[in-house]
Amino acid sequence: MRLAEDEATSSVVLSLLGLWALLAPVQCSQGHPSWRYISSEVVIPRRHTPRGKGVQESTWLSYNMHFGGQRHIIHVRRKKLFLPRHMPVMSQDDQAALQVDYPYIRKDCYYLGFLEEVPYSMVTIDTCSGGLKGIMKLDDLAYEIKPLLDSHLFEHVVSEIVADTNVIGPTYRLGYKQPPLPKEYTSGSLRISSILYASHTAYIIIKDQPHELEFSPEVNSVCTSSSLIKIGYLERHFFILAIITSLQIGRSIGFSFDTSPRCYCHRRATCIMSRYPVMTDVFSNCSVATLQDLYGVGMFCVFAPLLMSHNLSRVSIRCGNGIKEGMERCDCGSLKQCYSNECCLTSCLLSPGSVCNDEPCCTNCTYTPMGSLCRNIQNVCDLPEYCTGESYRCPDNLYMQDGTPCTEDGYCYQGNCTDRSMHCKEIFGENAVNADSFCYNVNMKGNRFGHCRRVYHLLKHEACSKEDIMCGRLQCTNVTRIPRLQEHVSFHQSVILGLKCFGVDEHRATDTSDVGHVRPGTPCAPGKFCTIGSYCNGTLSELNYDCYPKKCNFRGVCNNEKQCHCNLGWEPPLCLKPGAGGSEHSGTPPRRFRTIAHNEDSIMYLRLLFARMYAFIGAFLFGVATNVKVIQKTAVVG
Repeated sequence: MRLAEDEATSSVVLSLLGLWALLAPVQCSQGHPSWRYISSEVVIPRRHTPRGKGVQESTWLSYNMHFGGQRHIIHVRRKKLFLPRHMPVMSQDDQAALQVDYPYIRKDCYYLGFLEEVPYSMVTIDTCSGGLKGIMKLDDLAYEIKPLLDSHLFEHVVSEIVADTNVIGPTYRLGYKQPPLPKEYTSGSLRISSILYASHTAYIIIKDQPHELEFSPEVNSVCTSSSLIKIGYLERHFFILAIITSLQIGRSIGFSFDTSPRCYCHRRATCIMSRYPVMTDVFSNCSVATLQDLYGVGMFCVFAPLLMSHNLSRVSIRCGNGIKEGMERCDCGSLKQCYSNECCLTSCLLSPGSVCNDEPCCTNCTYTPMGSLCRNIQNVCDLPEYCTGESYRCPDNLYMQDGTPCTEDGYCYQGNCTDRSMHCKEIFGENAVNADSFCYNVNMKGNRFGHCRRVYHLLKHEACSKEDIMCGRLQCTNVTRIPRLQEHVSFHQSVILGLKCFGVDEHRATDTSDVGHVRPGTPCAPGKFCTIGSYCNGTLSELNYDCYPKKCNFRGVCNNEKQCHCNLGWEPPLCLKPGAGGSEHSGTPPRRFRTIAHNEDSIMYLRLLFARMYAFIGAFLFGVATNVKVIQKTAVVG
């Protein structure tokens, strides 16, 4: 088999179609095709109802059937954006007049999925052909399924397909070398172009022709006038046609052939870009790596222009990633995770009768009872929150009022204690303490270990001024162990005036907490504290601390909303009456006390034990009293 190529004007396309029609009878008489069925069996697919409540959704279909000597369960999900909304179909009538039609194509016919407990399996079916019609791929085995004609029992024929080694390949000559990629590269994101091209290259697959020819598609031709159009296949199985088309698309995008022995694909003997891609359905690791690097010159119709990246994460809302986003009511994750979830469906909607899924105040798909702890304290300046019983959300995170003393050297600010030594202990262990002020001179260097601010658009760090050095990177001493830090974070040791100073650098991601920077609110000079932006210009009078012990009657503390958070056993808002504790907006702890269950047999045994002890003590005292009387009588007689 080979490919015939020519510039595809309308007359050329019609000529190729006519040539195809003329050659078809001749080619059909040239012996058996290069693919065949080696076994066929009649099966009746049964709708399979998953055990998990979270997968009962119309977009997923599951069938149970027996083929290939064992029973299989297939799970398929409807494809989205599979075909264009308006797809023109051009044909000719008996008068050779060109006609254009826009047929109606149903959107609920095409499904893609996998076989249960078969890694890297693939199932693709069409449900609008009187049953299930498509391909099932298990490792290197390929099965075709199609409805049995005139069957009233939903019977299907499952046939195993095999093909000769040269049914498609060789796709390149031995000794073939891939031309080098351009040296110029840009970065971009995949997009769809609306550019129209003047001409295309048309291909027709010709049967039973010499194979030692390279495939004609030009590399990196997708954005040129040589981009491809598939117009025929001549007695080839549609699965083989799909492999050939995928190979041609890969070449036009820029994929190289898998000439290296390091190229492989999971659980497949051959890959699409292999020399003999027989009955395969996946690209190799080399093709995937090429796709990641294909931002070369000339790909302007596929990739967006060059954009400078600042190590910012690009997040897109996607149902099935396990994160509740946008308008999603829930997100139970993958299909396997949704099996055991009774509250959430795979469509990111709540199951019937459920009001919540995995929120902090959600238990068994409904609201958690009032008084259940939903957010525990994180540090000495934090306060606990409890479920209200009327919502699945935990109350807002409350903490002690700014200015509340937490240690001798620090006070609470935005939920954190501003004691530098306590901050050092969190990073380097219990023995670490705040370093001398000389160590903070490292913050005037302007590198990742010593700075005050990070300038994102310039990709650099800004050094601290002399007045702000105490608000830059935290410096610690007396470090006795190496901490277990975040990924991509390292610690730094510097010696300044004979002092050993330890600090950590900043994590490059923007959505992670920076543990090594001095926290806002930390004292930096007499009567001043660090503000957001690492400036030492905040004054203690700005805290407006007015919560003295008398305000809450010595039975609680003030939170950041300046309400009393009462101790356990006293009722808010003033902590005057006995109650459960807590505050008005943080929820209240449970009012009931825990009871200890007792056993009647244990109580009976305890009663018998104490009765015997009382009897023994009584007998002992009686004996002692009797002996005393005898001694007294004897003394009188003498």
